[in-house]
Amino acid sequence: MRRPSLRNDLLLRLLLPMCAVLLVSGVLSYVLAMGFSRASYDRSLLGAASDVARQLKIENNVANIELPRAAIEILEWDGEDRVHYQVASRRFGTIAGERDLPLPAQGERRDLPTFYDARLRGDIVRAVSFPVQGLPTDDQLTVRVAETRFRHEAMTEDIVLAVLAPQLLLIAFSVLAIWGGIRAGLAPLERLARAVDARARDDPTQLPVDEVPREAKPLIDAFNGLLGRLGAVLEAQQRFIADAAHQLRTPLAALKVQLERALRERDPELHEQALQQIVESVERSARLSNQLLLLARAEPGVACQFAPIDLRQLAFETGSRWVPRALQAGRDFGFAGAETPVLVEGDGLLLGELINNLLDNALRYGGPLITLRVDAGAEPALAVEDNGRGIPVQERDKVFERFHRVPGSGGDGSGLGLAIVREIAQSHGAKVILDSPEGGGTRVLLRFPPARSRS
Repeated sequence: MRRPSLRNDLLLRLLLPMCAVLLVSGVLSYVLAMGFSRASYDRSLLGAASDVARQLKIENNVANIELPRAAIEILEWDGEDRVHYQVASRRFGTIAGERDLPLPAQGERRDLPTFYDARLRGDIVRAVSFPVQGLPTDDQLTVRVAETRFRHEAMTEDIVLAVLAPQLLLIAFSVLAIWGGIRAGLAPLERLARAVDARARDDPTQLPVDEVPREAKPLIDAFNGLLGRLGAVLEAQQRFIADAAHQLRTPLAALKVQLERALRERDPELHEQALQQIVESVERSARLSNQLLLLARAEPGVACQFAPIDLRQLAFETGSRWVPRALQAGRDFGFAGAETPVLVEGDGLLLGELINNLLDNALRYGGPLITLRVDAGAEPALAVEDNGRGIPVQERDKVFERFHRVPGSGGDGSGLGLAIVREIAQSHGAKVILDSPEGGGTRVLLRFPPARSRS
């Protein structure tokens, strides 16, 4: 499908109304000009009729008229047109002029002149019927003057040309002016398009808006927002690749060494130990890979499937799956908090993984008593706390960094658990607070915005 041209579309939208206005203006100008021309023509006919009427003489109550031959020739021939006249009496009929001069089709008035069009000897004529008033006679005298329309038609053509020629020139000039204006107005967008086309595919730099027309600024702002989100995704992807390359290289190298050792070992007991170490290495590598993938998904800018979620039910169901491991580790694991649903807007899978990481950290590094709590209120809260030795104050900000572990902590963690928690919390607009509960230990508290506050 051929893409529409913005330039042509703007030109069409501007020129069509302008052409319509110019057409209406031309028609109105023509009609008005024709009205003035006809009025001028009628005044000329009425003047000729008045001149003839002034030549009438009344003798013994009888009207007669004597026009000099030169006056008759001037009257009857006027350049291109032929003038016909008639003086009619009610009692005596035609007393001067041409007898076959046509009468008005709608009848004549006895007090005012009557103008009309008629046909005389094959020619169309414009005529006036002029009732003569104020003569000392009881007879009704009427002067009729008719003139062919050649000059009038020539005048009409001149008027049409005089009206339409400037209009056509104005349209042509308007096309050029509008075309140039549109081209100049779209030039910044074309330069911007060339700049975008020339940039690298992984360059999320914001587009400049200084030289862009004001009407296009919302589009550029929206595009810059898209570039910002794309840049965050690209940055997350690059960070994931770097993290994966850095963290998986060592476990895979160790796994290779252990496999080679197992292949060389001939002692069944040592061979069994080597295989057990391989299993543990594979489990650590699998867990690390899963955490890296989860961290990549929780990165800012990655789309999440938000929906209303009962945080209490999600925490209870997720925590229930950790009860066997807690019992195996000899921990007292409990659930506390609200007895009614606690609604938040979020991605159920990511929030479940957040709880999993908090409980995993608590089981790995916490004390014997672990509590998972969900509280309702203006800001729904979720917390995991234990009564272990806690995290030193100077380390509380660092533990949310990737691959950072508190010095002296045991276990075989990768240092990604709390980093994943922070990323998921930020994507849900939640605040993460790390402190110690009464009696010591560690508490990770998350405060969520209520479900109704998110769009």
